[in-house]
Amino acid sequence: MSVKRIQFLDETAYAIENEELKAIVLPSQGCNLISILDKKTNTEILRTPKTRAEYEMRRMVFGTPVLFPPNRIEDAVFDYNGRKYELAMNRPKENVHIHGFVHDKEWHVLDSDPNHPRLKTQLRSVEHPDILNQFPHDFTITMTIEAAGNEVKQTTEITNNGDSPMPCGIGYHTTFQFPREAKLFIDVKEKWLLNERHLPTGELESAANKKDLSEGTSLSGVAMDDVFLMTENRTAAIELPGQGIKMFYSLSDGFTQWVLFTASGKENLLAVEPYSWVTNAPNLKELPRDLTGLDDIKPKGKKEYISRFKIEHN
Repeated sequence: MSVKRIQFLDETAYAIENEELKAIVLPSQGCNLISILDKKTNTEILRTPKTRAEYEMRRMVFGTPVLFPPNRIEDAVFDYNGRKYELAMNRPKENVHIHGFVHDKEWHVLDSDPNHPRLKTQLRSVEHPDILNQFPHDFTITMTIEAAGNEVKQTTEITNNGDSPMPCGIGYHTTFQFPREAKLFIDVKEKWLLNERHLPTGELESAANKKDLSEGTSLSGVAMDDVFLMTENRTAAIELPGQGIKMFYSLSDGFTQWVLFTASGKENLLAVEPYSWVTNAPNLKELPRDLTGLDDIKPKGKKEYISRFKIEHN
């Protein structure tokens, strides 16, 4: 069992390893947990790039990019607690801000004990003027990633160091290897209706594929970019019959929404994205907070979000 400093994609990375698993984290790339390898079958669970060039083509569909805030913000602006927030317009074709502002930053390594499979990293907003220009709050995000048996646990703690309430929405663009024979098992409630800009209209509809998703479906050839309410079962599973593996992705109570993204449906990828609030939640003010997940952190307060990857063999 160990944590080793290595080179991965021409960056300094950390390999967190025990007898069953090896996880790789890239602190310089938004603290992306970019690889989870099942040693018994030599299977990559996450979608992991083979080269730097492949990674640079589309960074968001590799590993677990941290989305703070998650997905899109309409017109890149919102009001909260009497304050107007103007975010970077980084998706002009849809006139939205997308994916937040921490996934491309370098996080500091706080703790790396070579004798224990655990890594602790941190990002502080006041060290990044471009974050403060968009989101004028002094906050800290601390992430701990550890391996124990057949499980990788990811704990993210967000602390509001300031004197006013801070809006808080987090998600992960968690992207898995998903070959044609793979199956997804996930329980969902209603599906959010989206407009042409992929923003929720505020209306919900029954998910037509709810039964298939719950019982297991291959999604082969199916193009998806859909947003669903979570049920009380916050665990999704992916079965890889060719490798004899079933992987369980479990989230803590702070998460309220799932996004399922397959791109064209022909790329052998599946993003199972857990969000604490729904896309564009701060601008859905007419809807109840317990529906959209809209949330904040009180001054000097903190919130914790936990995700787990558990691998079982048939």
